Amino acid sequence: MINIQILLIICLIALVLSSVYHYVSVRKNKTSTFGSKKESNKRLLVFYQKSYVELSKLPVLGKLIRQVRFRLATINPYDELTLRRETMRITLKVLAISFLVIALMAIFSKNLVMVLFSIMGVIVLNTLLINVFVKRVEDRLLVQLVNYLEEVRHDYQELKLVDEAIYQGAQRSPHDLKLQAERIHEILTAKDPKKDLEAFYTVVPNRYLKMFAGISFLVMEYGDRLVSKGSMFLNALSKLVREIRDDVLRRRRLSYKLSNLSLFALLPILLTFPIETWATTYFPIMNQFYSGNIGYILRIIIYSACIIFYLLVRKISEIEESRYMTTTSRRNWEKHVYEWPGVSWIIDRVVPSKRTRKHYEVTLLLKESNSPLTIEWFYIQRIVVSLTCFIGVIVLSFFLHWNTSHQIYTNLTTEASHLMGYMTDEEKLRGKELTDFDNALIRDLKGADTLTREAVLERVILMPDAPSESAALNNTVTRIIEKIEVLNNQYFKWWELLIAIGGACIGFFIPLWLTQFQRKMRIMEIQNEVDQFHVVISILSQFERMNVQSILEWMERYSIIFKPTLRKCIANFDSGPERALEELKDDAPFISFVRIVNRLQLALEKIPLIEAFDDLEMEQEFHREQKIDRMNRLISKKVVWGRICGWAPAYLLIFLYLLFPMIYVSIGQMDQTMQQIMNI
Repeated sequence: MINIQILLIICLIALVLSSVYHYVSVRKNKTSTFGSKKESNKRLLVFYQKSYVELSKLPVLGKLIRQVRFRLATINPYDELTLRRETMRITLKVLAISFLVIALMAIFSKNLVMVLFSIMGVIVLNTLLINVFVKRVEDRLLVQLVNYLEEVRHDYQELKLVDEAIYQGAQRSPHDLKLQAERIHEILTAKDPKKDLEAFYTVVPNRYLKMFAGISFLVMEYGDRLVSKGSMFLNALSKLVREIRDDVLRRRRLSYKLSNLSLFALLPILLTFPIETWATTYFPIMNQFYSGNIGYILRIIIYSACIIFYLLVRKISEIEESRYMTTTSRRNWEKHVYEWPGVSWIIDRVVPSKRTRKHYEVTLLLKESNSPLTIEWFYIQRIVVSLTCFIGVIVLSFFLHWNTSHQIYTNLTTEASHLMGYMTDEEKLRGKELTDFDNALIRDLKGADTLTREAVLERVILMPDAPSESAALNNTVTRIIEKIEVLNNQYFKWWELLIAIGGACIGFFIPLWLTQFQRKMRIMEIQNEVDQFHVVISILSQFERMNVQSILEWMERYSIIFKPTLRKCIANFDSGPERALEELKDDAPFISFVRIVNRLQLALEKIPLIEAFDDLEMEQEFHREQKIDRMNRLISKKVVWGRICGWAPAYLLIFLYLLFPMIYVSIGQMDQTMQQIMNI
């Protein structure tokens, strides 16, 4: 163990020195000539490309590299060299931080279990770090988009041509956004721009670029015109820039206030070991508590709470991630399980029947929470979690029985209580002798058909180290009988089966509760999405050839929460617009959204589209102030939920794993002291 620690220390020192060397090299490069910078960047690019090729061949690292590559590919159409460079830059940072965490834990913990938990934590940490680094790329793209739209505004005022303004602005933009802008320019100048535009909608990294590309196409197709506030195209750019800035500000505020809460939710898992080490060092009697059944149960409660609250924090953060990027495909293991022979037959009978209220409620819950699961896959997930909890409780019961027997055979036996468990070396040696003495007797007596006090007394007297005094002899017999009774009681009981069934019932509802929590978080976003619909409609209603169906299609492209209901409405629109809009109001009965649908119904035949939404322009400032106020309240609610979920495991750790054990042991010590006083 010492050699391993020395090796880890050497590796850690080497890592620190290499980091310092890299930092010094970067500082020197900043003061070097342009040629040397170019040469250094070239060598670094070659290193990234070679690392990508070699590390991709390894099983675990190859999967990590593919995961990072997929995340980056969904937010930016990099060329292959740039995509590999960005992938390896993020991957190497994640690996360096992960190795540093494992090395520090291995050096300072001196505990194999701690190292294993550190490795498990690093697996979770990898996902968090990837999200952090990819989020930086997303944020950078949004900020670059704001600057790019300002450049397009300037060029359009000068050239009065949309495609030329987009192209000229792209040439002055950073590389990431330049690729997107040039792609939009290619679409606008293509032979079939509508077809290319639809393909672009499926891969565009955020909806603002989707909106910009669509507006540019409409202006190219139907031309620009003057409205009350000037050019229709420039007015649309101003509203789009305002929306992006609001969202960038919102992301930054939430990121600042909710950052690292996922780590805080998992940190108590690692802190249980140093707390236990500190408590057992200064209060030796605490070792019996932590190694006993209550200690293990509390540890499992803390670990379970950490995992549950971590999932809740992730649900809160996923709401933000899903607003700005295409939903990444997850590996639907539920689908593969459903295809197993016999499983589909069982699941189809567990799932509520169609046209029942329960089936409708669960299906609506999955839609409103933006879950990728079907109702059959969702019930597979619930059943698997339930079975896992059931088996986990059964295994825990057998382990606790084994642990109780193990503690009886290994704990030091004392003839008198010691203050907080402090024992001298002589007392420890004497306790070890008594434990060996008791174990020898227990092994001889445990298999007996009948166990009486007289039989135990006779067997104790035959031992060579048996006490000679009658009081000590009676205490020894009593102690042996108590230990044997505890050992004989270590078997699986009927009420433990009931606890396992109760745990299975709770596990069956855990996925449902998590999905309901995710829906609750998404409901907080509904009004914000309706406000963004107002902006989209205020832009599109200025186009004279715009109709209700086109408005619905644009809302569907721009939406997240209302996307399933809008998609259904568009599919049914040709068979009857009025009926489709009525079903849309029934499927999404949110008051502000229903008002939009009511205006769309008026715009079908009675009044022009621009008149149906004329108040959006007249009361624009009022709506904006309302939106800012709602955004502030939304951020406050999310921060409260995030902090509750992030810090709750730490409070549980302090109370259950530090304060409660001390109170429990202190009460036991007081009880023993009172008994000794009464026996005097």
